[in-house]
Formats: sequence, C-alpha cells, structure tokens
Amino acid sequence: MKYSAKKLFPRKLIIATSLSLVLIIGALTYVYAFHGNLFGWTTNKASSNDGAINYEPATPEQQQAGTTVKTGSSDTPAAPTTSPGSTLKNVQVTITAANQNGSTLQIRALIGAVENTGTCTLVLSRSGQSSVIKTAGIQALSSTSTCQGFDIQTSELSPGTWGALITYSSSTLTGSATKSITIQ
Repeated sequence: MKYSAKKLFPRKLIIATSLSLVLIIGALTYVYAFHGNLFGWTTNKASSNDGAINYEPATPEQQQAGTTVKTGSSDTPAAPTTSPGSTLKNVQVTITAANQNGSTLQIRALIGAVENTGTCTLVLSRSGQSSVIKTAGIQALSSTSTCQGFDIQTSELSPGTWGALITYSSSTLTGSATKSITIQ
C-alpha cells in the first residue's frame, strides 16, 4: 500500500497551523515591542510612581532621613531612673505581643534592664467582668530581660475589649505597661 503525501498532511491542516503560528508570533512581537502592554499587562520596570523598588543609590535627603531615624532609636533601652520618695528604680516595660491564636491569648513583654530575678504580673480587666491575674518569672537576655510569657485560655475571657496591665517588680526595679486587647 502506498500512501500519498496529500492524504497525510491535508492542505487545510497546514494552512491552519501556519496561520496559528503567525498569530502567536505576531502577538509575542507586539508584547515585546510595546513593553508588555498587551491587554493591560505591564512589565516590572521600576518607575517613580508605580511603587516598584528603586535600586538607585540613596539621595542626600534620604541619607539624612535615615540618620535622623537611627539617632532617635536604639536597641538598648533607657537606663532605669529612680522615682522621688522611692528606693526602687523605674524601668521601661514594653508589651511586645498580644495575639489571640485560636483559643489562647499570648502576651509577651520586654523589660528594659538585664535582670534574672523578679516577677511579672499580668492583670486583664474589663468593666463588669472579673479581672484575670497571672504571674510569670523573667528571663535575662543580652541587653534586656523578658517576662517568660503569658498564655491565657480565651474561655477565661468574654469577647470584647480588655485592658492589659503588666507590672514588673524586683528588689531594685519596678515598671509597667498597658495595652488594649480585643478578644474574639
């Protein structure tokens, strides 16, 4: 049996395939020539107003702004200060996290001094509700200390906004921080 080339590759199939290739190549050429602006598509070229990252060197104004921010912040907390009429020094306490993860409220705090003794006390209060009080030890870090953390079951708290007060006290230091927390 002999097969003819005409029967294996019909003329209409060859024309349709060629036309499809021409259209695809034409569309790709259009996208390339007009920088990807086909059907509203855009390329990732950086411009001053599209929010893209600018990899150019910083301007003198940007450098000055960065220097100003750096001088106003520090990884080292302020030194404890003595309160008038007290032998205890005040220390900065910062609530660093207050997150509800499922049925657990996790609260963390940082103490602005390196200490390995003392107690952190958390008081959660809300008008018309009984206060929830928890205590935790502290742990010294390289330049600060931290309360060892509070994990409170949300079943102890009604939904709504609660006031959180964390106090730290030791034989030489005292400090506190507050934060509003919404329980869902």
